[in-house]
Amino acid sequence: MDLISSSVSILALLFCMCFSLFFLFHKRSSANGPKFPLGKTGWPFLGEALEFVSSGRNGTPDKFVTERMQKFSPDVFKTSLAGENVAVFCGAAGNKFLFSNENKLVRTWWLPTIEKIIISKNSHTSLDMLVLKIRKNILAEFVRPEALQKYVPIIDCMAMQHLERNWSSAANKQVKAFPLAQKFTFEMACRLFMSVEDPNQVASFARHFALVSAGLLGVPINLPGTTFNRSIKAANHIRKELSPILKERRKQLNGKEEVGRTRDLLSQILLATDENGEFLPEVEVVDMVLSILLASHDNVSTVIAFVVYYLADHPLVYDKVFTGIYIK
Repeated sequence: MDLISSSVSILALLFCMCFSLFFLFHKRSSANGPKFPLGKTGWPFLGEALEFVSSGRNGTPDKFVTERMQKFSPDVFKTSLAGENVAVFCGAAGNKFLFSNENKLVRTWWLPTIEKIIISKNSHTSLDMLVLKIRKNILAEFVRPEALQKYVPIIDCMAMQHLERNWSSAANKQVKAFPLAQKFTFEMACRLFMSVEDPNQVASFARHFALVSAGLLGVPINLPGTTFNRSIKAANHIRKELSPILKERRKQLNGKEEVGRTRDLLSQILLATDENGEFLPEVEVVDMVLSILLASHDNVSTVIAFVVYYLADHPLVYDKVFTGIYIK
């Protein structure tokens, strides 16, 4: 018993010493380092992620921010999410500061999980560079007014077909808006970005993209059976499915078979060149298509779901929108 008591006492003493040294070092480094905004970082490693996710699931995602704005500062506060310390800028002034200082005082930062999933193992580019190339060289051409005029009839036709097939024919006259919005936006993305219309192929892509999305904000533990591991496997499966599509499209472009057709985003990427005038390597093209389709999987569908929710919650607004559509 004496031996056990002595061992416990020694361990307790060592723990207290380590904790004291950590506290003193952290306090000294904080005093000598840069000044951080007011806020709290929550639990070790988890930070305030649980509160952040909980407010989103309860349908009040703004609650997490507004509570901390009231408690710490209406302009900026600190928190901790996904194992990283985060400064949250609030209001118009904060947005202006961030967007007017991109790649100057601030730069885009990605979670390690996102970079690991989207960027191929044998790729020599970073996610930052990949996104920059997409924005500067490809999306600018894709969103020109002349190009958008060609896409609007396609989007309108697909929207009408989707509503007739999935909303109007509902047996119990009750539908789940968010899953259907996801289905619609992903089908539209496959059609506009890659001219893929085969329902089976689109459904296969959608299943694997759902697995990819699930691991983007998860714990970065790549062990069999984990969400992160399933996401990486799903992303690799998508790359395999994209490869023959890319090869067939490149063949069509080389044979000038696309002349007279509306050029989609995939063609834009395949025809894009780097600073040396060379076409982009296939591994980079696949990563670009993967990242663009992934962005279309959740973002737009979330907006559509919120629009449906708030229109249903505000009948007066709904009536004005409904009247405006038919007046036009």
